[in-house]
Amino acid sequence: MRRAGVLSALGFWLAFASCGAALAFEPLQGCFVADRACPAPSSIRGARNPGDLATEAGSSYALLGANRARQASHYQIRMPEARPPERWVAIACGHTVAACAPGAAGPAPHSPPPQGPVGNYVLAASWQPAFCERHRATPECRSQSDERFDALHLALHGLWPEPREEVYCGVSQALRVADEAGRWDELPPVGLSAGTRADLAVVMPGTRSALERHEWLKHGTCYGAPAEDYFADALQLMAELNGSPVGALMAARIGARVTADELRAAFDQAFGAGAGDRVALSCAGGLLAELQIHLRGAIGATTRLADLLQAAAPVDEGCAAGRIDPAGFDP
Repeated sequence: MRRAGVLSALGFWLAFASCGAALAFEPLQGCFVADRACPAPSSIRGARNPGDLATEAGSSYALLGANRARQASHYQIRMPEARPPERWVAIACGHTVAACAPGAAGPAPHSPPPQGPVGNYVLAASWQPAFCERHRATPECRSQSDERFDALHLALHGLWPEPREEVYCGVSQALRVADEAGRWDELPPVGLSAGTRADLAVVMPGTRSALERHEWLKHGTCYGAPAEDYFADALQLMAELNGSPVGALMAARIGARVTADELRAAFDQAFGAGAGDRVALSCAGGLLAELQIHLRGAIGATTRLADLLQAAAPVDEGCAAGRIDPAGFDP
């Protein structure tokens, strides 16, 4: 089931990153009482509304949370018959009460929104210009530019269930052979909503080479959730990462060298003391190529990256330093 809370438009991504802080879901208890009919989309950022649903004036719905702790604009409510049942409604469309009357829509007010599978994961966040120095012929590298999102932000490589041997769950041998041979264009297309596919094209430039097919087949099939949820969760984590002091440091140091100590300190600033100890740097040819961010917990619409980092075990820092490559090929 697709969970709400995934970014939907490039313009929002850019504004998100520039503000320097990620939007945070604020869990709430109680009941939302609709004062009038209002759209109830599954995602406030893309206004996707499967079933074209709306609240009914006078009806009550279990209250799950707000889209941010301060100056919230929307509440998340539960509409049990909807698919997905977690929906968003503008705050101005109704009012809240401490508890739902018997027979109100949704579960008991204290029931939390669903979360993804609990486990250990690695969020692999790449620096795309460094990747392109070594893969200049790929479509995503031939088309890179100074204006594209991945010239200034970390890009999604993948979200990998741990241990690393946990791959290709339920995948046929023929598909595995094709994947391992790099014939990703021969792999089955991944079933995603139009909005998630659009988000992925921005944050995972490798989709131009069918990277999402590879990532789903090798890692996503072991995630324990549908492809829509798998990529939505990864996009949500990337949004929080790029909107944090870590993303700000990366953008500020383009063309310059950054050390593991500096990056780990930025993670501590963004996500709490010790968060940086869960991050390993990968370098190639003197360039910072990727951050491998170790996580533990259940990933979902209400998940905070800080909690996932703090629950994970410390790891070695990897390479000690690397230059943050600007877009465009080095001579």
